[in-house]
Amino acid sequence: MDRRWWCAIRAPVVVGLLATGLLVACANVTIGTVSHAGDTNGVTATSIRVGALASLSGFASTDFAPVVTGAQVYFDRLNAAGGVDGRKIIYSPIIDDGTSPSGDTSAAQQLVQDKVFAVVGVGTPFFTGSSILRAQAVPTFGLQENTNSQWAGPNMFGAGGSFVDSAAPQPQAAYVAQRTGSHRTAVLAYNVAQSSQGCVSIINALARFHVDTPVIDVSIPYGAASLDADVTRMQQNRIDFVATCMDATGNIKLSQTLQQHGMGSTVQYWLDGYNQQVLQNNQAAMDGVYFLVQQTPFEVSARHRGVYPGIDEFNAALKRYAPRGTQASTSALAGWVSADLFTQGLRALGATVTRSGLVAAINKFTSYTADGAISPVDWSVAHTALTFTDCSAFVQARQDVFVPVFGTGSSVYVCFDQQAPSSTTVTTLGLQPGVPPA
Repeated sequence: MDRRWWCAIRAPVVVGLLATGLLVACANVTIGTVSHAGDTNGVTATSIRVGALASLSGFASTDFAPVVTGAQVYFDRLNAAGGVDGRKIIYSPIIDDGTSPSGDTSAAQQLVQDKVFAVVGVGTPFFTGSSILRAQAVPTFGLQENTNSQWAGPNMFGAGGSFVDSAAPQPQAAYVAQRTGSHRTAVLAYNVAQSSQGCVSIINALARFHVDTPVIDVSIPYGAASLDADVTRMQQNRIDFVATCMDATGNIKLSQTLQQHGMGSTVQYWLDGYNQQVLQNNQAAMDGVYFLVQQTPFEVSARHRGVYPGIDEFNAALKRYAPRGTQASTSALAGWVSADLFTQGLRALGATVTRSGLVAAINKFTSYTADGAISPVDWSVAHTALTFTDCSAFVQARQDVFVPVFGTGSSVYVCFDQQAPSSTTVTTLGLQPGVPPA
């Protein structure tokens, strides 16, 4: 799948993976003494060695392995153009943690022993090795899938920001309900933190904007055989809008159950399932569904070529450098964004390349968008606080394609004021400075 259950997130979204052990990823991480002894590790006059750490095998591999793919195609493209200031990026070693906490710790230890300059392309639900990379001051980039403590520190760069917040009301859900003329809502989630916490902000926002929500069930067993009981409650309460923090498999089952109960016209808002392959395999269940995406939708390349260069370049690089049949995905884009942030930091350094210099340079970026691929991130604060006004994009599944919807003027993004007072109407802001296209 393409989105992730987060212990906490900028604007909650989810990905289709789960296991009881995944809860380990939300444990606190001790931050120890930082060593800068290897400030130039991996750097030669002609190359920079960069490693990766991801779940390339195990139950989470489908969701997380694409992070490495995204970074790999970025570096392939970069090296084909000559690298950075005459230095090529050697992307090795790429270590598989096997979707295991102990494997992740071992992988981080190995990367330190191999003296890589940086780790670009972290993609794992068990980032237990984070404390090792932080202690050695290794610049680290990847998918922020874990706790704020695991991504804490000035050298830790989660794609889209390192700090996330699950409790902040998410006005996006109330906004879609408002735009679709819906009046009575339901919220569904699994009975595990990665799912139920993702819906906390939705529930809070629906309450803030006085959207009647008579059905809330955040205790659905993962892999539940039936959702008939929930849909029956929805029928009894005349629900016309449902927001779900389940994975795509659960969402598809929900949609099919709604259709079986004669509720196929109910507006659905999913946080997981924005994936072309999933849509191709489940058109009947997904047709008409709305999705929140915290990036520029991939479809803009066909509809607005040249307006969002970062997405155009990502799509083109996948076709040229990735294995045949590789699909664009949010996880792969996170790897691409990670590699781009690393590269832009190198460009800011010039000929003298050090870890500490790279970290200092990136932390001066105040409106980073990966050339229009994501909404702006202010890295001067993104390690410890939410950054920028909350700007999101939305797509709707229409038969076999996703179509960007809503938007502001010439942009696919809609910006929200997270501090908006309680009201019956969700008000949006004008397009904020730096939001693509800019």
